[in-house]
Amino acid sequence: MRRPRIALSIRAQLLLVLTVFLALPWLGVEYVRELERVLRDAQERTLAGTAQAVATALHDRPRLFAARPDAIAAFARERGDEAKGTDRVPPSASPEVAQIIDGLSRTTARIWVIDRDGTVLARAGTLKAPPEKPPAESFGARASRATIGRLYALVLDQPTEDFTDDAAANGTPGGRDVEGALAGILTTERRPTSDGRAVVVSAAHPIWVGDTVKGAVVVEETGNAVLAQRNRAFERLFNIVLAVLLVGSLALTAYASWLSSRIRRLRDDAERAIDEQGRVRAPLASSNAGDEIGDLSRSFASVLARLSDYASYQEKMAGRLSHELRTPIAVVRSSLDNLSHAALPDDARVYMVRAQEGLARLTTILTRMTEAARLEQSLSDVERERFDLAAVVAGCVDGYRQAYPAARIAFARPATRLFVDGAPDLVAQMLDKLVANAVEFGKDGAIDVGLSREGDEVLLWVSNEGPPLPAIQAGRLFDSLVSVRGGAEGGEPHLGLGLYIVRLIAQFHGGTARAANRRDGRGAEFTVAMPAAS
Repeated sequence: MRRPRIALSIRAQLLLVLTVFLALPWLGVEYVRELERVLRDAQERTLAGTAQAVATALHDRPRLFAARPDAIAAFARERGDEAKGTDRVPPSASPEVAQIIDGLSRTTARIWVIDRDGTVLARAGTLKAPPEKPPAESFGARASRATIGRLYALVLDQPTEDFTDDAAANGTPGGRDVEGALAGILTTERRPTSDGRAVVVSAAHPIWVGDTVKGAVVVEETGNAVLAQRNRAFERLFNIVLAVLLVGSLALTAYASWLSSRIRRLRDDAERAIDEQGRVRAPLASSNAGDEIGDLSRSFASVLARLSDYASYQEKMAGRLSHELRTPIAVVRSSLDNLSHAALPDDARVYMVRAQEGLARLTTILTRMTEAARLEQSLSDVERERFDLAAVVAGCVDGYRQAYPAARIAFARPATRLFVDGAPDLVAQMLDKLVANAVEFGKDGAIDVGLSREGDEVLLWVSNEGPPLPAIQAGRLFDSLVSVRGGAEGGEPHLGLGLYIVRLIAQFHGGTARAANRRDGRGAEFTVAMPAAS
């Protein structure tokens, strides 16, 4: 079984190729993921560096780890926030340590200093960023945020400052990073908050006094900054990707449409240049474009010009042969006439008779070739008139019954008059060819001639009983010098010129001629359709 062929236009094929660009969003997602990993690593390294710097300032200072509650109030009064002192600096805190890390409170990180027992010596900063006034946005930015920004908000995790701060609620940090730092190892950790609305990144560094770990510095920060940067990068990147896809799709669609229109114009020009019978009606306009389609149109124009020259040579060949053969035929005829009056033996006279029969057949061929050639040349000069086709056919049928007495020609004249525009003499000549063809190939001389109107057309058909038509391409019977049914032995020659003349006259009247086997399979039927006169 043959697999069905999928027909795709050039536009559809180019759009199918465009699906390759759908890999761009995937590459964008991978790029944003890699960017997020880089930002996370950079954040962890920054926090670790901050923790190391603070721990370095606290190394080998044992007196800082001695609890001095009496200094808490003096430190709070110096800060001018005595009411907040117990919340900002725990009772067991070291004011000196708090003073050291106080300068770091303006960062986005929160810093803890604890001793080995987990007692908080100092704390600075907060995890929640202070509210900021939104920057002024242009109309395009506001429109983008209101449309495609809403889609991004549904797809991407958005940073929020509304989360539960577990360490602040408990009053002390805790976790794997603190345990690692108290064990003497710089440790980083990333953990979600208890409500899952934020991620806390922390780094803990040990504080050494001699060879002993006396405490740890814990630096914490949320992942909101990284998340916000990732979202901004994602939105910018995908805005660019969407713009590229949109512009690329429109450009490829426009290019495919332009390319398809050029190919369709070339196809239409080629179809208009050649009629249904394969004749060249007009030269093909070649393109001056330097691409492959331009080369193809110029090749088509060149091929069509050569075909036109060859077809013109073939069309004129019949007239030339008729003209060139008349003189030698006349010589042969006069010689045979002279021989017929001479005393010849009986066996020689038989050959002379055969020669005369062959000469008669050759004369018939030349007559028909001349008739077809003259008809082609004279059609342009024929004057048109409006006439009743039924009356012309009825008169012709009466003459055929006398010319072919052995044939049984049936014709039922329609009750209404059927008018067409054209030449009644040409219609009569066309009907002569159809009836002569039916008489020659008919069986038992049974011939039906019919005439009717269907819509805006008048149909004239001639049907005969006899051998069916062979399976050939439609319309080939009406080509010049084409014959598909052999006649009786010794009958008139068959060049196919009779049906060729039928086609020429039908085209002159704006109609068509077609041939088909009868539905009962007992013969053939030839039909001529002509437009009815208004």
